[in-house]
Amino acid sequence: MKTRVHELAKKHAIKNKEFLEILKKDIGINVTSHLSNLDEDQVKQIDSYFAKMNMLKVADAEPAKQYNKKDKKDEKPIRKIIDVEEEDDEDVLEVSHGQKSKKNKHQKNKKNFSLEEGSHKGKKKKGRRTDFVLKTVEASPDVIEEDGVKIIKFRGEITLGDFAAKLGVNSGDIIKKLFLKGQLLTINSPLNLEMAEELAMEYDVLVEEEEEVQLEFGEKFALEIEDKASDLVERPPVITIMGHVDHGKTSLLDAIRTTNVVSGEAGGITQKIGAYQVEREGKKITFVDTPGHEAFTDMRARGAQVTDIAILVVAADDGVMPQTIEALSHAKVAKVPIIVAVNKIDKPEANPMKVKQELMEHGLVSVEWGGDVEFVEVSAKQRLNLDTLLDTILITAEILELKANPKKRAKAVVMESKLDPKIGPVANILIQEGTLKIGDVIVAGEVQGKVKALLNDRGERVKSVTVSQPAEVIGFNNVPNAGDTMYVIQNEQHAKRIVEEVRKERKIQETTKKTISLEALSAQLEHENLKELNLILRADSKGSVDALKDSLLKLSNEEVAVNIIQAASGAITESDIKLAETANAIIIGYNVRPTTKAIKEAEASKVEIRTSSIIYHITEDIEKALSGMLEPEFKENYLGRIEIKKVFKVSKVGNIAGCVVVDGKVRNDSNIRILRNSIVIYEGKLSSLKRFKDDAKEVVVGQECGLGVENFNDIKEGDIVEAFEMIEVKRTLK
Repeated sequence: MKTRVHELAKKHAIKNKEFLEILKKDIGINVTSHLSNLDEDQVKQIDSYFAKMNMLKVADAEPAKQYNKKDKKDEKPIRKIIDVEEEDDEDVLEVSHGQKSKKNKHQKNKKNFSLEEGSHKGKKKKGRRTDFVLKTVEASPDVIEEDGVKIIKFRGEITLGDFAAKLGVNSGDIIKKLFLKGQLLTINSPLNLEMAEELAMEYDVLVEEEEEVQLEFGEKFALEIEDKASDLVERPPVITIMGHVDHGKTSLLDAIRTTNVVSGEAGGITQKIGAYQVEREGKKITFVDTPGHEAFTDMRARGAQVTDIAILVVAADDGVMPQTIEALSHAKVAKVPIIVAVNKIDKPEANPMKVKQELMEHGLVSVEWGGDVEFVEVSAKQRLNLDTLLDTILITAEILELKANPKKRAKAVVMESKLDPKIGPVANILIQEGTLKIGDVIVAGEVQGKVKALLNDRGERVKSVTVSQPAEVIGFNNVPNAGDTMYVIQNEQHAKRIVEEVRKERKIQETTKKTISLEALSAQLEHENLKELNLILRADSKGSVDALKDSLLKLSNEEVAVNIIQAASGAITESDIKLAETANAIIIGYNVRPTTKAIKEAEASKVEIRTSSIIYHITEDIEKALSGMLEPEFKENYLGRIEIKKVFKVSKVGNIAGCVVVDGKVRNDSNIRILRNSIVIYEGKLSSLKRFKDDAKEVVVGQECGLGVENFNDIKEGDIVEAFEMIEVKRTLK
């Protein structure tokens, strides 16, 4: 990350001019101005120099304290976060109104106390645990001045009026300047970075783009806790099985765990992420089975994010396929070691050598060929070399030295979630840190709850689950989003406050998005006639909903678009039918069926419901529908040419040409264009085509004919009449 010279000068409380001299003479870094960028190594070098000169303490000690005491009265933040340091005797808590309260001695570690604005209660209640923290990124000033140079911070977009105010000039002057350049803008017109820089140059002002920093969920609420080295213990590796559709991923996992999960899958494709544990020589291994079809790209990517080692399954008879490469790219992005399982070696047409050669083209070189990737030839059907595969996994895990702290509060990733009609919200999770127990207060995004029941991968009820262990959690107040990180929170009050903050933030983002999209839509409607196919999606789980939604949205282009009005998990209900009727939408059901009332309602209101258990059948149907909405494309087909030899004037009829066909053929219903000196002077239709005195349907090369032209009388000798037809070409999205 680049840092500007003036930012470092400010940090060390030195004037820019002096700072530049120190950089040049004392540190040996040559920079042209205070606006120059410094890389990370240079920043470290500078910080190291000032640390040695003992300047950091001088710059940062007293001024910070004076500011806190002096300016606290004037500050009016919405929320104040106050750090409480643990001491041997009594800790003192500073409050905005000058009050002090004592901290209980039994409280351990550093805690943070949040006070709402206007609160006069500085004293803490006995036994109350106050570790709720809301961290925010402090925004830097919009306009700064360095050595007489004004710098405007630019974030995203800015209106012309706001930009003029920051420049300190009249907005009318800017509008006038742009008008003279041929740009008609108003005070509310948005300016992009390029336009802002161009305008600022005329006023000797610099524009600096400022990136918005987004804090992660755990970081924002201080839920991430650093581990002590003494608390870390060896944990089971998490293995993701990836590969092309029908290459035997689920069969391989099934063979490893000696249970059958294949029969319940539709079309030979795994439709959900499932995690399972197996044991080998007293050591546990967690397997994450990811879907094989390309529509589940996001689900597969989510699987790769939690994994330690990726198993790439490639069928020995098929070789490398499109989804094999896609799975490989996800594993590479996740930066995890890859083990290739060459499956189906029991087949007569199996060719493991071909697999090695094809994967070498994608950067996976076998250890035998001097590379660093282990290739294991297996057969899920015949149970061949499965032990070798497990041993390879354990050796790779040993090299990685995978460790975690099982003592801390649990952190997990939500692999899948659904709403069970009998139990309620259910989430399949994988523990990443700590131990999850019955009764723990949990939060994931906008959803909170208390663990009521835990089921392990064999469906058995357990009291706790620990690191790298998959489990089913019952107790959320709503269905969490697949891919969300789940944290154990100290108490329900903090969980509620976290959920409120997340919900508030989402609403703000949605409002912003709506404003932007409405502006963009207005501009789009001015010059485009976009056709939309309205859809309502229903699926068996949230993960499937997201995958189906993303898959269908990819089908949109500049002319036709998929507009998803609603997408949710659960059965198709009466309310869906009514919404579809109002919005003129089609209902798509994936692995779900409409209720009896919904079926009757759909029949009465003529709403179409499409259901399927194979996701790519749905995408194919929608693709066909969108193709039908495309404007037809026409291709010109050349037919022939006629040369006009003589022109006859006929009263009440006009000019009639005596001609000869010099190339191809001409029909009486052909489109024609008249060329004079190879320049097109007219396009239209023939009014008549004759052979001698009779009307002719068609004339061919070498034949003489007479013709008249519709709405055109200025034909001359030597003109060429070119005949052509327009053929409609069926268009597709691809």
